[in-house]
Amino acid sequence: MAILIRVQKLIARYGFASRREAEKLIADGRVRVNGVVIYEQGIRVDESSVIEIDGRVINREIRKTYLILHKPEKSLCARRDPFGRTLIYDLLDRKYRDAGLFSVGRLDYMSEGLILLTNDGEFAHRIMHPSGGLIKKYEVISDKEIPYKRIAAWKNGVYIRREKYTVTDIIPVSKKKVLISLTEGKNREIRRLFEHVDIPVKKLRRIAIGTLKLEDIPKGTHRELTEYEVKRLLEEVKT
Repeated sequence: MAILIRVQKLIARYGFASRREAEKLIADGRVRVNGVVIYEQGIRVDESSVIEIDGRVINREIRKTYLILHKPEKSLCARRDPFGRTLIYDLLDRKYRDAGLFSVGRLDYMSEGLILLTNDGEFAHRIMHPSGGLIKKYEVISDKEIPYKRIAAWKNGVYIRREKYTVTDIIPVSKKKVLISLTEGKNREIRRLFEHVDIPVKKLRRIAIGTLKLEDIPKGTHRELTEYEVKRLLEEVKT
């Protein structure tokens, strides 16, 4: 008997999009299974089914690719921008342009640092999901002195507009610089925490995801992860 798998999971497995992105594709009516447009998220099919997205049959033999990119500030983690701003995909070598890569999580326009890109949806789902407990580390610099004793309370959680924000660790580097570690990575989480205590963020840079470090990768450039790095990241994710 054939094993039935949810369509969004298959799309992610084939490296076309993350599960979350696949769910949106289904909701938008852009996915066909054996010639029929589907809208329901829970539909299960076997791997012999023909899955199309925007009329294109998914290539199941696509090589899985994993990149680490040093995102510069003033660049977007998006596919397009009506204002013509720089996109992280503009920074990729030509050979990666048609590889179906998407970012594993995001950094906002003014932030810089480590971004992962892949066409492996299962990998992206495991790395991004908060339940995996993978620690992301950030360097934060301000023009003002940072009140360490005050922000240390963030490790116990703080509510901002009825939403709870929690960091796993805070390490002071200097009066105006700290290292922040967290696992959730909510939208603009660190900036909102600092705004909450009226401390302006001059520079925000992600320097590590798990044991994978940005290190000496020049800003605006990228490289492929080694098999060992991919395996080690997945081993660090809680199951």
